[in-house]
Amino acid sequence: MQEIPTATDIRAYETVALFGRLLETAVNRVLHQRFDIAWEEYAVLSALHRSPHQFLHMTEVATALGFSRSRVTRAITRQELQGRVTRSACPRDARATHAAVTAQGTALLDRISDTYEAAVRGSLTRLSIGAEQVEGLVKQLEPLSGLRARSKSAINCARRRRSGAPNSSG
Repeated sequence: MQEIPTATDIRAYETVALFGRLLETAVNRVLHQRFDIAWEEYAVLSALHRSPHQFLHMTEVATALGFSRSRVTRAITRQELQGRVTRSACPRDARATHAAVTAQGTALLDRISDTYEAAVRGSLTRLSIGAEQVEGLVKQLEPLSGLRARSKSAINCARRRRSGAPNSSG
């Protein structure tokens, strides 16, 4: 039987959701003004760049960022048109598609990183969130979100890519 959410549960959800939207909106504004890139496009590039082999399955990008698959597809398509991302068939699963960051995408991330970090810091400061509070939030929320989980399928696909093994649907 499903528990009925308490007023505190609802308040917690609404507070966390509002906090996330305020940060995303502020950072998005800066990225658009200075680099003509949306925050979600930056997030996709960053997720691909941080992955062990600089590529992920499209579904893994969606999971890592908490985006819908269609949102990831739109962001990847825009980045692909700019030459920042490439797509390729997964050698292990014919149904899956890899997205990989290109040298051009990595160069953009390098140019953006200081501005992105300053925008995040500035947004937290404007919201009166101190370093200790941020650390506390990360310690509490990160384990719940699973954002740092390593991608096993990307690692397996990387092994297959390096070995030149034939395509497999397993």
